[in-house]
Amino acid sequence: MELIERYIYAVTQQLPEAMKDDVAKELRGNIEDMLPEQYTEEEVKAVLEELGNPWKIAEEYQPKPRYLIGPALYNKYFTVLKLVVGIVITVLAVVTILGWVFTPPTEWTSPDYYVDMFIELIVALINGGLQAALWVTLVFVAIERGWFGMNSGSSTEKESSWSIRELPQLPVQSKQIPRSSSITSIVASLLFTAVIVVRPELLGIHTRGADGQYSHYPLLDVERVQFYLPLIIIITIAYVILFVWKYIVPYWTYRLWSAHIILSLLSMVLLLVMVNDPSLLREGFLLDAAQSLNISQAKAISGWDNIIRVLSAAIVVITIWDGIDTWLKARKK
Repeated sequence: MELIERYIYAVTQQLPEAMKDDVAKELRGNIEDMLPEQYTEEEVKAVLEELGNPWKIAEEYQPKPRYLIGPALYNKYFTVLKLVVGIVITVLAVVTILGWVFTPPTEWTSPDYYVDMFIELIVALINGGLQAALWVTLVFVAIERGWFGMNSGSSTEKESSWSIRELPQLPVQSKQIPRSSSITSIVASLLFTAVIVVRPELLGIHTRGADGQYSHYPLLDVERVQFYLPLIIIITIAYVILFVWKYIVPYWTYRLWSAHIILSLLSMVLLLVMVNDPSLLREGFLLDAAQSLNISQAKAISGWDNIIRVLSAAIVVITIWDGIDTWLKARKK
């Protein structure tokens, strides 16, 4: 019966993957033992009410009593914490190393430069990891207190007033959010932010002449980039929050879709404004591009205008397509 499966799902979704099957089998057997051979839905409800709050039962199955976030959320918190911190550290390391790769060779001759490089990397990784851990922890604390309207199931009030109506629906396969999709999205967001915040000069044209000398023509005006940084950081933090939400509720709901589409629209607007902001383009970049590509400046300007139009259209089309696709998944029964 669906009620039994929903109850078992409510218990096992709070547990580590290695325990889920065994606990589900044991719990299903206990429920069946408490029911007559020919049972009705009312008898099932009575048995489940007697067993009590499934989140409380999940706490009893936890291998260790850990209360940093709360037993019902702790396993997911620890998994997301490791995942996000790992992604942030990896992204920052990649961006920092790329910065070294594209550094003019003359700077590599000083021994002090190697020390500065190592210190820069360690400081960036520690700061990035701590920031990621802080925001993930704050998000889970907010969820624990019900600020996002998600039930952690660990409060005393819930234990005393729980009823059958609070059982979560069984997830529909077509509504599930692939872990790979969520991870790809957060990696792309963090990578973009890391490049803009840490190494905006990486964006540009990198060439190597016949004499072996590297030439670098930055794309962005660094001072103008500073104007957009607060908005970029805020939206990135919002993507981290959305990633946590998707991990806890791994299937599309109307509330999750609403948050997703609002954030997507805000990102679209910000990207369109940045892409079409002429002052964001470094003065002299198109001239440098024309010289490095051996084309006229007029042709470089015309080509850049075409790139802006195509990029703007792609941003709009991708946002609309993503909104429609996720909405269709959210509305499935």
